[in-house]
Amino acid sequence: MSWRTPITLAILLAVLLGAAYYGWQTIASPSTDDEPTAKVKPRTCKKTIEYRKGQRIASSDITVNVYNAGSISGLADDTIRDLHDQGFRRGVADNAPPEVSARNVTVLTDARNSPVAQLVAGQFRGNVRIASGPALADGTDVIVGDGFKGVSPDARTFLRLKKTVRTCTSAVKAD
Repeated sequence: MSWRTPITLAILLAVLLGAAYYGWQTIASPSTDDEPTAKVKPRTCKKTIEYRKGQRIASSDITVNVYNAGSISGLADDTIRDLHDQGFRRGVADNAPPEVSARNVTVLTDARNSPVAQLVAGQFRGNVRIASGPALADGTDVIVGDGFKGVSPDARTFLRLKKTVRTCTSAVKAD
């Protein structure tokens, strides 16, 4: 009977060390959803657009697509409805492809300095990630996950640029 205790402790220690190693690897090298995959077409810049200093960009000028990367049913539909209430044009609301993910919110764009992506990202509560990623549909693609904190009802629905910015038109649907 005395040999069982050291073996049990050794097994528990091995499990603890394995879990600690896995946790450290997850923190030190988190997976990213910045990398496009072969299953999803990469974002292409068909034409650049210049937003001038002082120009006003409004939510009514932007089409937003929302993709649910979590397990909460109906999250994409609820989110796109809330964004439409903020003045955004309704785009696609669907489940996210398996290649993309988000904890709270990830806004996919081809230019991180895009004022359109900045305005869309400002609509959400919590930590919002702006990342390079595949174009899933025309407009600005938003991925929501299980850690989704919600849309802020008092978020700004426009922004006025403090400097001139050039970005791709794939971030804004042209009508």
